[in-house]
Amino acid sequence: MRSMHCFAWLLTSVLAIPGGVAVGSEEAVRTTIQDYVVAFNAKDFDAVSKAWSENATHLDHNLAQRTDGRDQIVGDIKTLFEDDAPIKISGTVEHVRMITDSVASVDGQVAVSNGADAPVFNHFSAILKKQGDQWLIDSMEEMPIPTPASAADAISQLEWLVGSWQDADTESPVRATVRRSIGGSFLIRSFQATAADGSVAQSTQIIGWDPIRQQLRSWTFDADGSFGEGMWSRNGDEWLIKATQTLADGRTASGTYILTPESNDAFAVQLVGREIEGELQPSTPSVMVRRVEVSDEPEATVTTTQQ
Repeated sequence: MRSMHCFAWLLTSVLAIPGGVAVGSEEAVRTTIQDYVVAFNAKDFDAVSKAWSENATHLDHNLAQRTDGRDQIVGDIKTLFEDDAPIKISGTVEHVRMITDSVASVDGQVAVSNGADAPVFNHFSAILKKQGDQWLIDSMEEMPIPTPASAADAISQLEWLVGSWQDADTESPVRATVRRSIGGSFLIRSFQATAADGSVAQSTQIIGWDPIRQQLRSWTFDADGSFGEGMWSRNGDEWLIKATQTLADGRTASGTYILTPESNDAFAVQLVGREIEGELQPSTPSVMVRRVEVSDEPEATVTTTQQ
């Protein structure tokens, strides 16, 4: 498939931004990306052209190809627009970092399909700069995502989770057990949370590799009848889990979990960007979870119930 200068990466319907709600300049960067999505899907060449800075650069590691200048970049885009192939783009923005008030760094991954070939998955890294009142794409770099040899190889990235865990909340403790499935292609997280009034919440989560999306995914089933799924992505040492859930009463919930390993035997977990029926909820405080000795107690892990 011809290089698309990863304007592709901008065509994303889900933006997983650590820290929950994007504010100020981060929100403006997000809006710029969303506007570009609309323009690209509409093949609005004028709007797409104006989204790049005059001296923008693009580096495609797949083709070992560098393109300098807006004119050359948008020239390739125009050629793409003139092609009748139905280009489909999906992906996630995993991290937005404000370097200064007028410079933003954006990282994530993208899947590009032309309707005939298998989707192409890439990591991307971009710099956006503010000129006047407008944010512009100043540089773009895309790299191939190594394809795991097997589902078991992919899930080995989370091998550090295998074991028994307990969080630091003494009033409503959560116990967890993570084990490998037969064959090692999945991880099974069983968890039990005890509330201050003595009530118990139990859930089971299955984590596995999605070979189509080229991403780790999870499916969660709660004892109260609620269920959900999550998309896992790595951001440095952290793991981000963009989660959606159908609650037992039929309401919908969403949010992003941030897992931050502190050592082989401890990690912090926090839920941010939490919404129920589209209404923003407070982020949860960061909670430390520590490895414990295996016991005969019921299996458990950090609950994903978002009620």
